[in-house]
Amino acid sequence: MALSTLSLPIDIPWKRLCVSSDMIDATQCDRKFPYRWRSSVAVFSYQPPDDQQTFEGHTVSYIKVACTITGFQPNPDEVGIKNRKLHSYWNDPAVIDNYTQVVSQYYGCYGAILEVGVSPSNRDTPVAQYPYFADFEPKKRELYEAVTDTGEVMSRSLENVNVRKGSTTSDSHEVVDIFGGASLGVNVGAVGVKGAVQGQWGTRDVSQEEFTNLRTTDQGRELRETFSHTTQLSQMYHQFTSYHLGTNRAVFFMLPRPHIVQTDLTFVNGPRLLEGIQEILLVVVRPRDVRDICVEAYLETAHIASEPIFAYETSTGTFTLHLEKKAVEVDLDGVDDSQDQPAETSETYVPPDGWEVDLERDGGYKIESTSGERITEAKVSEAARDHVTAFGKVTARFQDDTWPDDNEFLDGRLDMVVTVYIRKKAPVITGYNQSLWLTGRGVCCCPINPFARVPNYEVPSIVWESAVGALGARGAKLEMNVKEANQMRVQIGRLLVESVNHPDRYPVGAVGFAETQFLARTLARLVRTDKHPDNHPVTKIAGLDAAIATKIAKTAPKVSRGRLLKMQPAEQMDRFGLDQKEVVKLRRALIGLEGEAPDPRKRWDRPSVGPLHSDRA
Repeated sequence: MALSTLSLPIDIPWKRLCVSSDMIDATQCDRKFPYRWRSSVAVFSYQPPDDQQTFEGHTVSYIKVACTITGFQPNPDEVGIKNRKLHSYWNDPAVIDNYTQVVSQYYGCYGAILEVGVSPSNRDTPVAQYPYFADFEPKKRELYEAVTDTGEVMSRSLENVNVRKGSTTSDSHEVVDIFGGASLGVNVGAVGVKGAVQGQWGTRDVSQEEFTNLRTTDQGRELRETFSHTTQLSQMYHQFTSYHLGTNRAVFFMLPRPHIVQTDLTFVNGPRLLEGIQEILLVVVRPRDVRDICVEAYLETAHIASEPIFAYETSTGTFTLHLEKKAVEVDLDGVDDSQDQPAETSETYVPPDGWEVDLERDGGYKIESTSGERITEAKVSEAARDHVTAFGKVTARFQDDTWPDDNEFLDGRLDMVVTVYIRKKAPVITGYNQSLWLTGRGVCCCPINPFARVPNYEVPSIVWESAVGALGARGAKLEMNVKEANQMRVQIGRLLVESVNHPDRYPVGAVGFAETQFLARTLARLVRTDKHPDNHPVTKIAGLDAAIATKIAKTAPKVSRGRLLKMQPAEQMDRFGLDQKEVVKLRRALIGLEGEAPDPRKRWDRPSVGPLHSDRA
């Protein structure tokens, strides 16, 4: 027997080509690691030696792409939390609290798209000579539900991956557990992973036909004569669909498995998360003349952000400012008349316990009436969450008339009635607005990096945003039954597919979490009132580049921070003639990240409830 018959199958000795560089810990023993909750991509390869190449005129090689799929948590430096810059920038503590809550959350992953492409390193190679994917595993994974007295039954795949002797074909076998539980993994080949699970063991196909297959073989010899190479893949138990076999680009679409078997009064907290390691084996074939290839792997993950919809119990309060000034006879050495010094006063309205001024409703107040004589000034001077203050000033006049006319005493008086809009401090959550956003990151393994022109290609960035819709709240929690969760999961999948070629996609590496429309919208909800202390006109926004402010002012000189926060990035580019970099700087300035760093001695001070001046635009 020739020794070559004993040499196969062999475990593929994978060699790493490239990996997400920001996930590498470059400094040891300093207790500082890369961010835990960031997805990453690693690419491995192996090319069998020439004596194992059985495809005439072509070279067969293997690629493994390993994706670590996690949720997303913003970088504290990027969003200004680490140096507490926002505490020195905003006047309204409610805005600071809302911002901190949004940027500190962990946003789970609810779907992913992985694209893998191969190409010759020599860009002059004809397209007909490009490498292509002859096979890849896994190809598809679905879930089947059987509602029985004993529970649900799930489709799965085992974990071994084998390549047949021809080196270009892998083997797959899908089975169904019948012991009332669920196992997970992928099997590509005849060798499985051993385990111990209590219950009834066996295999049946989906049509429920049972069979028994008994044979006596020399298993070692059979494997050597059947398979070429073998490896192990780590798989997540989820829906998986693949596309474009036979081309030099493959697309893999991943969604979490749906909820199954709902019982009465069962509620869930939304769709399941899709998090863990997903590995994919790809068999690449290229002409022998193509010596080196480049491999690109690009991963996008989908995340959901929930914005609560609040409703407040509202009411009104009323107070009156009354002021009188008596005219006094004054002898001014022959001067016929004189005017007394003006009198001024103020009245402050404080809401009852448990209530606050509703600043979002016309600034929190309405002047019902102003009447009197010789009123110099009458206004609401301050309106804040905890009070409304009215200010008044009046004058009186003494007229020393010539005899026989009587002297005149012209008194001054003011009566101003103010209605204050108040609401309960504790709102009731009536629902949630759902927003979907995608993060994208990639790696390129190539002797000459074709993506050198794309900045921050390996760094995760926001590439697309979309509204998912509103959901009702049960109590104060976002809860939905199994049907609603699965419908949302389907909608997430639809939006993921829609996002691939959507015209509103952001350039890769251009937009971070701090510049997202989702974050800007949450702040605009609080800021966009005429009398809010931070709703400045564009020319007075601290930290905004003067050239950008000038461009905006040419089109809309009175546009406010709240209005700009509500605008989509594409609208800002079109309306004001800004480029992508200028839009990013604008959006960072709007949330207070472009100004000067705060004084360390004062950045820990919480701002007081700032006054809302009636003369502020």
